[in-house]
Amino acid sequence: MSEEKNIHSENSEAPEAASQEKNTEPTVSVENSESASENQEASEPKEETANVESASENVIDVTDVVDVTDVVDVTDVVDVTDVVDEGKNQKEYEFNAEVKELLNILVHSLYTEKEIFLRELISNASDALDKIRFHMLTNSEVHGKDQELKIQVSWDKDKGTLTIKDSGIGMTKEDIIENIGVIAHSGTKSFIDTLKKEKGESGVNLIGQFGVGFYSIFMVSDQATLVTRSYKPEEKAYRWVSDGLGSYSISEVEDAERGTTITLHLKEDEKSVLEEWKLKEVIRKYSDFVSYPIFLGEEQANKLSAIWAKSKSEVTKDEYNEFYKYLTHMQDEPLECIHLSFDAPIQFYSIIYLPREVPWDMKHQMPEKWKGVHLYAKRVFIKSDCEELLPQYLHFARGVVDCDDLTLNISRETLQQNQIIQKINNNLAKKILDSLIKMAKKRPEDYTLFWNNFGKFLKQGYRSDYANREKIADLTRFNSSHCEDEKGLVTLKEYVERMRPNQTDIYYISGENREIIEKNPNLEIFRKKGVEVLYLTDPLDDFLFEDFREYQDKKFSGVDNEEVSLNSVDDTEKTKEDEEETTEASISDKSFDDLLGFFKNTLKERVSDVRESKRLVDSPCCLVSGKDSMGVGMQRMMKLMDENYQMVKRILEVNRKHPLIAQMAKVYESNPREEMLQMYCEQLVDNALLLDGSPVETKDTVTRLQKMMEYTAQLMAQQSESVKQEEKAG
Repeated sequence: MSEEKNIHSENSEAPEAASQEKNTEPTVSVENSESASENQEASEPKEETANVESASENVIDVTDVVDVTDVVDVTDVVDVTDVVDEGKNQKEYEFNAEVKELLNILVHSLYTEKEIFLRELISNASDALDKIRFHMLTNSEVHGKDQELKIQVSWDKDKGTLTIKDSGIGMTKEDIIENIGVIAHSGTKSFIDTLKKEKGESGVNLIGQFGVGFYSIFMVSDQATLVTRSYKPEEKAYRWVSDGLGSYSISEVEDAERGTTITLHLKEDEKSVLEEWKLKEVIRKYSDFVSYPIFLGEEQANKLSAIWAKSKSEVTKDEYNEFYKYLTHMQDEPLECIHLSFDAPIQFYSIIYLPREVPWDMKHQMPEKWKGVHLYAKRVFIKSDCEELLPQYLHFARGVVDCDDLTLNISRETLQQNQIIQKINNNLAKKILDSLIKMAKKRPEDYTLFWNNFGKFLKQGYRSDYANREKIADLTRFNSSHCEDEKGLVTLKEYVERMRPNQTDIYYISGENREIIEKNPNLEIFRKKGVEVLYLTDPLDDFLFEDFREYQDKKFSGVDNEEVSLNSVDDTEKTKEDEEETTEASISDKSFDDLLGFFKNTLKERVSDVRESKRLVDSPCCLVSGKDSMGVGMQRMMKLMDENYQMVKRILEVNRKHPLIAQMAKVYESNPREEMLQMYCEQLVDNALLLDGSPVETKDTVTRLQKMMEYTAQLMAQQSESVKQEEKAG
């Protein structure tokens, strides 16, 4: 919007090229469309023109940015040989063939919604009012000083006309020729030559600088009449008339007020717009925050104030809350309101809200037209849910951004990718994260509520937003062994502050829920040493910790990693059994080594190695991952996404001090061919898998357990019979 020029202002710049705008909606007001000075700057155009060679009577698909080599070389808009003098006060101006093609593209292909013509004309009118207000403050010679600064929209169903009138700066005859003939200027050879000279991003930035919004009126009308009078006291009033097919006339008129009045004679199939409710709907959608009153008949249609353009001290809490409800259609108050104003290096205003609850469109994954952050330019609505203005992981935020410096595409419906957009994106992301950090410190209960609702989105930012990784890490929350239950949350900073003496790493473990995690045998040594462990119960955590490398110079380590060692960390409590090192030789070194060899041979297809464990306290065995292997939590996720995914073999660690292992060693020493020993080995692996939440072959496990139960029952029966025999003998 800021890039478009006012076609009503004196010496204003020429509007954007007709081939450069994409909307198909007619415009009702010319006064603010594009400025004459742009025509004077045709040698420095800022938008590329559409492909003329593809123009036809049918609807043409015009892309946002067209290769400049396809643009027809138009030397001038108005060929002097085509000017016909039809009377003392009227002249007819004819566009040449190339310009007619450009106009055809504009009318049939440029806009996606026809109703946008009204937005374009009101925007033009607002620009014209801005300019006359400036002149009234700085110039004593202004025609019609007592006129009210306003925009008037009226309609006549019987005549099929729609009129938009403003009391803005108006135009001289020269302004009309220069500004209304903007298509010609946009297609001039100097414009095209400039485009061809520009390369890379500078060429892209030309898009959006030459506006043609006024000509969108011909999407809905077959004739348009414009009456305008300049603010200069000595200037006359003029009437401009055109059917949009290639020519227009200019003649003098009497007794016109300062400003511009545009009357559209609507096409038969477009007269449905001549309903008060429809006009009101379009005005409120696109122009609700225009600074000047827009009257629809006797009623003012725009009643909302652009509070984002005010200073914070001028806006009350109630006004912030009401605007939030207007944007989101939610009835509760926002959790946070961030009011921003930037002057350098770019100027934009913004209000960003952080919702208290998950919006319904996100909760139910349903599309909602008015979600997200909306884009305005000079308080005129451009686009809803403008995804380019925020990183994807912050799309739970709601609000507005108003920037005059944005480069739009030729129809002003989409943004061009440029540095301005990225700077706004970066600034908004930084301010939102800073606000969350402040909330976490001063209002921890509110931040907990935010985290429970939106933490999963914030976690996604760690991978995508490299510049803000430290802030996102500080904002993350986890349950841990330090918490009393699954509702507790700790920060990484709190974890580091509680680390045990000589503890070097931050430890974590993933699982479906806290109950399952706490049964994992890998945690036994951590409990004994009093070392806190982060519990990762959100599937996103596994992806997050694949990216985490360190925090405050502390590395992250999974508790099931083979390199984990807590030898340097003292136990929190020394039990009597610990202090009285047991000398009971339950298993000799040779017997244990022989048993480990049997484990390796039996389980060679299921595990990568078998070794003695230094981390187990109460369990017979556990599975650990190799130092360079993907975490088991991440592997489980891969398995869920692809049932054919083969999980990496892990290492089986065996607890030499466990009674079951001691008994197995004795049996193997006396009878290495005992059938049950192999079943025990297989079942111990399945038990370890079940405890850490990994998938197992249920059929094999059940069959094996049944055989082991039968064997145990048989031994019990034999033992019972032996007892009976002893009793009889006694």
